[in-house]
Amino acid sequence: MKKREFLKLAGLTTTGVMLGLPAIGKNIKLPKRWMWLHAHDDWSDAQWEEKLVQLKEINIEAVLLGGTKETFERMYPLLKKRDIEMHAWMWTLNRNGDKEAQKHPEWYTVSGDGRSCHEYHPYVDYYQWVCPSQVPVQDHIIKQAKELAQIEGVKGVHLDYVRYSDVILASSLQPLYGIVQDKEYPEYDFCYCQTCRDKFLAEYGEDIYDMKDPTQSADWRQFRYDSVTHLVDRIYDAVHKEGKLLSAAVFPYPELARKICRQSWDDFKLDMVFPMIYNNFYEEPIDWIKFATEQGVKDLKSRYKEPLYTGLFLPALPKQEDLEKALVLAKKGGAKGFAIFDLGGMKDPHWEALKK
Repeated sequence: MKKREFLKLAGLTTTGVMLGLPAIGKNIKLPKRWMWLHAHDDWSDAQWEEKLVQLKEINIEAVLLGGTKETFERMYPLLKKRDIEMHAWMWTLNRNGDKEAQKHPEWYTVSGDGRSCHEYHPYVDYYQWVCPSQVPVQDHIIKQAKELAQIEGVKGVHLDYVRYSDVILASSLQPLYGIVQDKEYPEYDFCYCQTCRDKFLAEYGEDIYDMKDPTQSADWRQFRYDSVTHLVDRIYDAVHKEGKLLSAAVFPYPELARKICRQSWDDFKLDMVFPMIYNNFYEEPIDWIKFATEQGVKDLKSRYKEPLYTGLFLPALPKQEDLEKALVLAKKGGAKGFAIFDLGGMKDPHWEALKK
């Protein structure tokens, strides 16, 4: 039996009760209509009140809110008054602005050509990725997730950037950076740090630096899928100990996610998942939303039933009829609901579509 098959079988038999909707969530009616919100700590309460009235008018039931502890403490009473759930949105492995991580250069991922993300930021300056294989990194991230879960009013923790840096950038974005990624190139391939090298050697009996072309190794890819999955599973256990739910924003469907950012999200332990089905990123028509949603639902059902909410990107849906069509397609694809990215992108056509 192959190692991957054994690990999956072991996971199903030893943690079967943990997969899918957990004990703390079985009797909870989960929201169906979600929206991502940024902090806007400079807004007055009156400004927030005006926006929240609008969200209630379009029946948004829960928000994925980014911000600090102070943000959540301030927003909870405002959201509670309108019966809108608050989930704390956190960046996971992309640690832009993380002062503690900056003190530990060894935490950062290393590219296939030997460059550390501590100094080298692929594509954009805010891409500052740390390595999921390193236990101190895991502990640091879990500590943040646990602290968020302990804040009054936080219903769950929502993970973003829970993956490696894009080894293959979305097709529509490549021209913006003047690159062509017709295969995996070492400067965009992570992580080759000493910890990954040692762990891979111990688990698979191979040294990645002895391989002629590591990108062709199924074991090396699987090692990295498992590194992220292990981190998510640890976060899940920590957040559940606080009596809170765990969700994640992920790439459109598992096969694509594995290919472009080493994210095996159908293996994650989560209470709900939010694939970001942003069709324009992949130069796909609106109809692709149904296809991508179906793929994610199908892959989840092969192991357990976990609610999937289709994430929709407003700039790709500028007209009222575009958003209305996207919502119908998500439902036909098997989604339990939807999430809108984001409040700042809402225009008049979007408000009208969601009112209907």
